[in-house]
Amino acid sequence: MKKSLILVAILIFSLELTGCARNNVNKNDLVNRDQNVTRNNINNVRDNNDNRMRVADDAAKKVADMKEVDTANVIVTDDNAYVAVNLSPTSRNEDTTSIERKISQRVKSTDRDIDNVYVSENPDFYDRMNTYASDIRNGRPISGFFNEFTETIRRVFPKAK
Repeated sequence: MKKSLILVAILIFSLELTGCARNNVNKNDLVNRDQNVTRNNINNVRDNNDNRMRVADDAAKKVADMKEVDTANVIVTDDNAYVAVNLSPTSRNEDTTSIERKISQRVKSTDRDIDNVYVSENPDFYDRMNTYASDIRNGRPISGFFNEFTETIRRVFPKAK
């Protein structure tokens, strides 16, 4: 009887140890998971800080209010603004340099931190910018398309900084 009592006690004790060990593993997994999530969040913040992009709706509205422009999209990264415009039919044959200068002034008037404004009336660029702006507004992670955006900018504005 005493032997069976000792055997039951040992069995219960070993089951408790197994349960505790299992809980420790789960706790370690949770800690590791939390550390990974934290690490990923830090990386996302770092990505977003290094690859800051935002849609400048106020600037786009000011540009679109110009008589020479039908619609506009403006995306800002750091101190650069990239503007995609659809020009009005009456201004398509005008000197685009003066229109670009006006657009630049309007964009800079909405954000004093913008140093460089790059303007394009290329329809493909306008479509891409529309997609990027939509993605940003819908909360799509910037890191998912930042490289594509950068490559598009390099092709459209080879002299851009």
